[in-house]
Amino acid sequence: MSEPQPVLLMANFADRIGGGEESLLGLVRGLDRRRFAPHVHVPGEGGMAIELRRIGVPLALRPLPTVRPWTLLAGGRAVRDLRALLSARRIRLVHAHGSRSALYAGLAARRSRIPVIWHVRIVDRDPWLDGLLLRLSSAIVANSAAAAGRFRGRSGAGTKVHIVPNGVDLEMFSPGAHATTTPAPPAEGAVVYIGRLEHGKGPDVFLEAARVVQRALPRVRFVLVGDGPMRAALEAAARAADVRATFVGHQADPRPFLGMAEAVVVPSRQEAFGRVLIEAMAAEVPVVATRVGGIPEVCVDGRTGLLVPPEDPGALAGAIVSTLTDPDVTRARVRAAAADVRARFTLAAHVARIQQLYDAVLAPGRVDGVPR
Repeated sequence: MSEPQPVLLMANFADRIGGGEESLLGLVRGLDRRRFAPHVHVPGEGGMAIELRRIGVPLALRPLPTVRPWTLLAGGRAVRDLRALLSARRIRLVHAHGSRSALYAGLAARRSRIPVIWHVRIVDRDPWLDGLLLRLSSAIVANSAAAAGRFRGRSGAGTKVHIVPNGVDLEMFSPGAHATTTPAPPAEGAVVYIGRLEHGKGPDVFLEAARVVQRALPRVRFVLVGDGPMRAALEAAARAADVRATFVGHQADPRPFLGMAEAVVVPSRQEAFGRVLIEAMAAEVPVVATRVGGIPEVCVDGRTGLLVPPEDPGALAGAIVSTLTDPDVTRARVRAAAADVRARFTLAAHVARIQQLYDAVLAPGRVDGVPR
């Protein structure tokens, strides 16, 4: 049997700040070691390096400067360092998770004609980088049709863009699964938000809806799992409105909070996929979300969850109240959602699709899409 092919996966961030990082970690765990030997590049120490060492894969800690006119010298050094790494480890393929890592990978791999796969998890177009990265990439993975839509009308995109949805480890997120190392959640039976506390994720809309829900259902508590630039303002707003909201900060393992949730709410203003949705659906927790980006591809309104327009706290509150007060209908949606995750969004299926793409890009004699 031939030796496994060395593959370099590149993370944009050193910390486990969101679904993209969790998806990369799941892929590293799931890759068939008989066929592929994963190495992982992270831009510094942090939560990603800690978990990757636990998994037991070779690491490379190298900075990836943000792309600005005043960082050109540092960026040039980063490209040279990455080129040397590709040579030293005999890397056959680079899988870059994010635009910044795809840019550095494309520039470093161009001379040696090592193929680069760019993994896209953002719906918004980048007028400065999209065209360049499309040319530098051998293939592009989009985690939803909404994310793939950013390349609509781009020359050459039709043969390069592949839609591969995120996947969830069904064993990790089965109903009742929990981590013994995580502190006990603050309250049972809460409505839970899990995500970065930033504008695009809509945590302020969640709090506005919480205020309305609390008037209708005084027993309900709200838990926000995550950190970000809006945290202080959100905590102040919750106190001012007398909303019973608990902020627990970033948690590497969300399962204990899924285990105590009566509903998980995803109030995003923009979302390419919404990984927390499939985690909650797999754990048999009811979901309420906004109808934006790739969310309608993941959650079918009225069948596997409830969807409302973005920026509408009243509609969001109504969907939460309906979920909490109509248990029979909610249970039917939960059962359908769990079945849908098993059918469409397993980690095993995600890994299999990515490995098929690796095989296609590495196929002997392939020249299409590889930068010349």
